[in-house]
Amino acid sequence: MNRLKTHAPKLATKLATKLATAISISLLAFTAQADNQQNSASNGFHHDISAAYIDDNDNSDNTSVLAGYRYYLNAVDTDKGPLALNTFLAQSSNIGVNYIKSDLSETTNYQIDGTYVFASKWFIGANYQQINDDSDGWFYPYDESLYGINLGYYFNDTSSVSVFYQNQSGSDNYQNPNADSQDWVMNANFDNQADIFGVNLQSYIPMESFSGINLFASWQYRDSNNSNFSQLVANDNDPQRAFTNTNEQTMHHLYLAADFYINNAWSIGANYAWQDVGGTYVTKNSLLPDDSVNHYSDSFNHYGVNTAYWWQVSQHFSAKFSIAKQFNDEFSDSLLLGIDINARF
Repeated sequence: MNRLKTHAPKLATKLATKLATAISISLLAFTAQADNQQNSASNGFHHDISAAYIDDNDNSDNTSVLAGYRYYLNAVDTDKGPLALNTFLAQSSNIGVNYIKSDLSETTNYQIDGTYVFASKWFIGANYQQINDDSDGWFYPYDESLYGINLGYYFNDTSSVSVFYQNQSGSDNYQNPNADSQDWVMNANFDNQADIFGVNLQSYIPMESFSGINLFASWQYRDSNNSNFSQLVANDNDPQRAFTNTNEQTMHHLYLAADFYINNAWSIGANYAWQDVGGTYVTKNSLLPDDSVNHYSDSFNHYGVNTAYWWQVSQHFSAKFSIAKQFNDEFSDSLLLGIDINARF
């Protein structure tokens, strides 16, 4: 039962990193669904159906599967700018649903979101996510729900800025009236709460010598309070005892990306992510007079390069092929290979 161990900082950081990974994948999925509505010859489209597969070439167990549908109120012009940016440049109201299963974060994510664009170019959006924990490490899953809103403005034909807020929460419990020395957990529960604030900025700059440059920047701040309780039955070595762990944590996350579009189908990009985590992890043991208090802090830097190409198979079907190389200062490097199939009409 490794969740009862007292390596507090490492455990707390691992949990935060896992949740951050799930959220990051969710944000990438939202971006992908918004960006991957491509090139149906000279026609516009309102509907997009997408399915994608991402594989970590350095670890076959780290794969992600994505599927989604999105509807655009105004027809998306496929002749406007790079094919990957058609929907961003359309500045159209939309609503969509997504499904994401990630082996990397051991989660399954269900999402629904919508954005309404006013004539003044202000826009407002809302989203809901259900993140299901697929790991086998405990008696109940660490499932979480997220509700979010965002407000933004298109300050020209190719640029936008927005602010967002999300509330993340989850709780569950386990009761075992027949606990014994073999099945020794009598009851357990957890409660997680987090507030997330952030800013997104995106701007596409057309160029003469090549198609253009797309710049994206995102900053978010996360303030969370997590707790879990476990009560254990007496055995040959220990009397009945209980553990309560609490983790108060803050996290700053910065993401910067630049994609150079050689033409309307092929892009080469680079990105940088910085994450700073700090908090206090407290363990209360009913058999001990004093609490175990651990203060921790850590920061991570991630770098990446990528390339992507969109192939128009027919008027209504297209495929995106992508390669991304990750360079991390704390974790192993990764080579990600992806394919995304789209039907648009």
